[in-house]
Amino acid sequence: MKQTSNTSSPFNKSFIFLLVFNASLLSKGQAQIYPAPAGLQASDAYQVQVNGKEAFVYASPVPAAFCSFDLQSPVEIIIKANRDIKWVDVRPLSAGVKVTFKDSTIRLRITKPQQLSIELNGSLKMPLFLFANAPEKNKPAKNNPDVIHYEAGKVYYPGIIELKSNQTLYIEGGAVVIGVVKAKGAKNIKVLGHGIMDGTYNSRLNDSILKSSTFDTSVLQTMKGGYHRFLEFIDCQNVSIEGITLSNSTSWQVVPINCTNVNINNVKIISDQASDDGIDIVRSRKVNINNCFIRTKDDCVVIKAHMDYPSSVAVDDVLVQNNTFWNALWGNAIEIGFELNADEIKNIIFRNIDIIHVESGAAISIHNAGTGHVKNIVFEDIRIEDARHKLFDIAIFRSQYSQDGTRDPEERKRLYLNGAWDGVLKVPADKKSYHAKFRGHVSDVVLKNIQITDGIFPFSIFYGSDEEHKIRNVRVENLKVHGRKISKLEEAKFYLENTENIFIR
Repeated sequence: MKQTSNTSSPFNKSFIFLLVFNASLLSKGQAQIYPAPAGLQASDAYQVQVNGKEAFVYASPVPAAFCSFDLQSPVEIIIKANRDIKWVDVRPLSAGVKVTFKDSTIRLRITKPQQLSIELNGSLKMPLFLFANAPEKNKPAKNNPDVIHYEAGKVYYPGIIELKSNQTLYIEGGAVVIGVVKAKGAKNIKVLGHGIMDGTYNSRLNDSILKSSTFDTSVLQTMKGGYHRFLEFIDCQNVSIEGITLSNSTSWQVVPINCTNVNINNVKIISDQASDDGIDIVRSRKVNINNCFIRTKDDCVVIKAHMDYPSSVAVDDVLVQNNTFWNALWGNAIEIGFELNADEIKNIIFRNIDIIHVESGAAISIHNAGTGHVKNIVFEDIRIEDARHKLFDIAIFRSQYSQDGTRDPEERKRLYLNGAWDGVLKVPADKKSYHAKFRGHVSDVVLKNIQITDGIFPFSIFYGSDEEHKIRNVRVENLKVHGRKISKLEEAKFYLENTENIFIR
């Protein structure tokens, strides 16, 4: 919630009395502060106190800073920044968190577990992310042989962690693990805890070096290895990822591939690197993504259907709800695409989401660059605070990722369609019939209760590739821009081409 500085000094006697009184009421252990990881340098941009206790503030190359703790009941938070403050935004705005500030000090009170972005002086540079977690329930026992346990207050270098059936990886709040997680053909696996995984070296990990008894952390700067996704689960069943923070990944981050029954809850993702998609759902079914905070340079949550599987291996029954997204310089906040080569990508719901920033790309997108049929898709109760490029972008096209695309740099340069999309290729006039067989379909999409609460009113695209591959049956209900309902197509800033039955009401 936007706040201006109090006209009367917040440091008068009544304010100080009230603050001391409230602090005395709230100092009975309602917040758990995690131990600082030994040897790790704290951020120099912010200092944070929770109920008078110093909380460790992590530095991120985004650049940003973040701080985590457990919250049991209302707490008072004091933030000291390394700069003068004349304006504070606390996002998402729907959280309704009020602040007071003076000079370089911010004060706020939060009453429940939540994830916030504190932004100073109207700038997107160097925000502070506050992650107030609910206390953990049913912590795994340390002496359980099926638990890989990392204790608080340390930094660990395990390299590649391979999970087998019935295993749990548990990272305590205040622990930092540098490595990646892999599982293949496993059942009943979990990644839990309020600690951090660091993905800085995902593209260079060499497991034999990292597991050496003579490991030297300086090796990380020069070692060579292969590309690794951060948390990758292939052909798995019953997967749970809950509570952890993923920091500075160089690769796709949470990636279930051909998995069934996947639950992702209260995961925080902070990165700003090429191809750092937050959560990639690839040919998976029965997936629930809930209560996550994702700040990435590329797509925040994306649905895909590619890799070496039969076309019958579909995406089905995906629910993404109660999340906060910040998409930076490319990609999209919410994406279905580009690689969609399953027969069906269906029954997907995005609900109750705050999109706090989209610096480029679309807030909500379906980009079908494959042969599949995307259908029965619902986007509802989504609040958009700052989208600077596109609102809705639903399109069927040829891309560099398509089966009829190309990765040859010279060919891509020659065919690149320099316009509203990245990575989209032209179809030569004399080859349209050939390329048409590689196109898919998009139909039966609902966009309901979408609100632009702040920022500009972006344009939208609905684009089918040809007469046989149109965007069909899209219903836009109760679209509001700064509180005003948009009920006519001519008011909606929609671009339509090769579409059928696009309704707004």
